[in-house]
Amino acid sequence: MTYSRYLDPYIDDIKSGRINHCKDQQQMIDNVLIPVLERKDVYVDDDRIEEGLKLQKYFDYDLLEWEVFLFAVIVGIRFKDRKNIYFTDIRIILGRGSGKNGFLSFLGFYFLSPAHGIKGYDIDLLANSEDQAKTTFMDIHDVITDAPDKSLKNILDHNFHATLVAVTGLKTQSTLRFNTSSKRGKDSKRTGCIMLDEIHEYQDFTNINTLKSGLGKRRDGRCITISTFGHVRGAVFDRQMEQNEEILKAYNPKNRVFPFICRIESENEWDKPECWIKAIPSINDFDSLREQIEKEVVEMPYTPEYRSEFITKRLNFPIGSAETEVASWDDIMATNRELPDLEGWPCIGGLDYAKTNDFVSAVLLFLVGDELCVIQHTWVCNESRDLPGIKAPLKEWEARGDLEFVDAPEIPPELIAEWFAEQGAKYTLLTIAVDLYRFSLMRSKMNEVGIGVGDEFSVPVKLTRKSDTIKVFPVVNSAFVTHRFVWGDLPIMRWYTNNTKVTIEGINYDYGKIEPHARKTDGFMALVHAMTQLDLLESVNVAAPIMEPFVF
Repeated sequence: MTYSRYLDPYIDDIKSGRINHCKDQQQMIDNVLIPVLERKDVYVDDDRIEEGLKLQKYFDYDLLEWEVFLFAVIVGIRFKDRKNIYFTDIRIILGRGSGKNGFLSFLGFYFLSPAHGIKGYDIDLLANSEDQAKTTFMDIHDVITDAPDKSLKNILDHNFHATLVAVTGLKTQSTLRFNTSSKRGKDSKRTGCIMLDEIHEYQDFTNINTLKSGLGKRRDGRCITISTFGHVRGAVFDRQMEQNEEILKAYNPKNRVFPFICRIESENEWDKPECWIKAIPSINDFDSLREQIEKEVVEMPYTPEYRSEFITKRLNFPIGSAETEVASWDDIMATNRELPDLEGWPCIGGLDYAKTNDFVSAVLLFLVGDELCVIQHTWVCNESRDLPGIKAPLKEWEARGDLEFVDAPEIPPELIAEWFAEQGAKYTLLTIAVDLYRFSLMRSKMNEVGIGVGDEFSVPVKLTRKSDTIKVFPVVNSAFVTHRFVWGDLPIMRWYTNNTKVTIEGINYDYGKIEPHARKTDGFMALVHAMTQLDLLESVNVAAPIMEPFVF
């Protein structure tokens, strides 16, 4: 069966196995593309594709086979009656070195050009940093301003105007601008295309949603995502990948998303040259790229700290650094199991914070059978100086009830004391573990509700030291790898845990922060404090609630 001279070569290479490819590529062809191409209300506009590909003469490179294929999917697959595009959301996930910015640059240039032909088709390019956002923008700028000969220069000057802040197609009056995910310019009033570069670094959908709200005012509105995998977990990229994998499983006639994913399929493929093309479809087209990757693999025994970066970014198979991660992402995600009814059950409290004008986190730790169940709550000071740099979706987590913002110069100690008092009325609170230096500020208000150091208090406080967290390190590690932790769907705890790194001090392991300001660890450290008292939970019979909750 033939569909298009621009689609068929790549389809045939995947279907025949001539190109070593991952399961995602096979599913993309079988479950997304071919069912659409065989619909009676869809056609491929080869003439439109051909006109667009003629613009390659302005670039110092030609598109590769996979790029021609994607270009044809993006611009050529259309509904017969309305002539508008079929796929409105294109998600391209490639290993580092594949040439993603070159492909984005060609797309952006085409959308501004008379060959595209849609008036006022503005393009918003969004990346996580200004340098990243400028990469594609400056590629297009330089194509227009640095033409190699006079005849091309005259044509380009007649059709485009390029400055360091915007590139405009003069015939279509369409403009390309770049933005960063941390600072959004004024909303576009006629967005035609959104280009999202390196989405793996985005923590929430706020700026993406702002840009998407401008779509729909121009024909053929598109959102094009192009990225590698990354180390930021539980955020925008992971949530989008979950949807991508569902889309690839089976054809859905309502689906308008096209996922083009290239990755190795197991960690042990990382040093097998024949498998690299699964993640880097351009590798056989550039000798220098293959030589560089071979060099990196040969040097890996001498640079083991690079292994995680290589496998995650080059080969699109995300792994953490075994030397620094608290737990693998799979082990962290294994905590997402439903909590049982814990009312009346014995538990250990944990508390941690760095400053009361920042984040304060509390947890309750339960032992149910062999499972370690966790309830968490966080207070965030609205005046924290770190808030502008935090990209996590704190407002979303507030709406879930997992944290609360406090509009005051600092988080009042009575809020934390009252929370523990409320939990003590619902559960059997055996003790609260908190760092020796952290408790001093809370002592007075805690004492007022019956929490303190000494036999006269209803709930005793255990003051922990660094030596305690060092001792409990192997216990926490074991709980992750054996999947004993149960938190429910608690993204803030996954965030806290993924923000924490393992530190080595002599022969001992302890915990530290991956980044001191923007990636908080308070909730995880509150859990670590609680885990220092696990023996107390293990000493009681947890087959059922053993006593009435304390009355404060």
